[in-house]
Amino acid sequence: MLRYILCLAGLLLLGCGHVRAVAPEPASAPAVYEAQTLSEAEDEDDESERILSHCLSILDRLPCSVDLDGDGTMEKLDLVTYTEEDGYPRWAIVLTAGEEEKRFETEIPCDMPHDLWVGDLDEDGAYEIFFHGDMASDDYLIFGFRHDLAPLLFEPDERAARWGGDQIDSVFAGAIEGFEDGHIVIEGAVDMLGTHWGVRNYALGDDGIIGPVSTVWTFDEEVEADRPLTVARELTAYKASVRRDPGEAFLLESGEKIIPLASDGCSRLWFATEKGKNGVLLLTPDEDASWLIDGVPEADCFADLPYSG
Repeated sequence: MLRYILCLAGLLLLGCGHVRAVAPEPASAPAVYEAQTLSEAEDEDDESERILSHCLSILDRLPCSVDLDGDGTMEKLDLVTYTEEDGYPRWAIVLTAGEEEKRFETEIPCDMPHDLWVGDLDEDGAYEIFFHGDMASDDYLIFGFRHDLAPLLFEPDERAARWGGDQIDSVFAGAIEGFEDGHIVIEGAVDMLGTHWGVRNYALGDDGIIGPVSTVWTFDEEVEADRPLTVARELTAYKASVRRDPGEAFLLESGEKIIPLASDGCSRLWFATEKGKNGVLLLTPDEDASWLIDGVPEADCFADLPYSG
């Protein structure tokens, strides 16, 4: 029986494609078991419990029994469907603790990609819960919760400068890629000179608010190299590597191709030319939700801008 429990726990750790790194196992972290092995696990010695650190996907283990608050009593997490007036089924997160049941309706359609995680990000002995799902055509949303399904909050997103939003919210535009060194790795769409998918790390602060470790979204250089931007007119750029302040100005010539590398989502886009020269473009938002470079609309600065959606 001991070998059976350990094997199941090992599969839970190894079978999750979302995990980039698993940190050393803190002795105070709660234990997670598959729901169907809960009664057997409770009969085993403490040494048989497989302790998990940081967040792991439990989507393929639902319903899953988890000691969410670290009090030694298992709670059960599950996803169930519900239907609104439009007739489309959507996902709801259900937390059962004893005879008490709590639920959160996500509005994510059941036929769209989604995932559910648990993990102790702030190492306080209680698990946080995260869910993400695709509303439609890569429009991912992230929801975060405390161990009792109380919503966590996200800091205002710099990308919101594009549409004037600046409020702390309980939902975040993006998809969770995994968990690394106690941080949430989030992938988000940056709509600046086209749509570019970038990643950056987020952390859960002592105030219970999730905020970025860095304001820079880093793009996949190999992906971007397959779709470089072609300069359509002479543009002013500045010598700079990612995360460095702009330096000396230089000109990008018409016909030159650049590869986007990173962006802060609100005013700067770092790039490399095909000849390997690094630089940064300074952008300002336009009234029609596009961008200006040197006061010129972005559509006039490049031959084609690969926006999606």
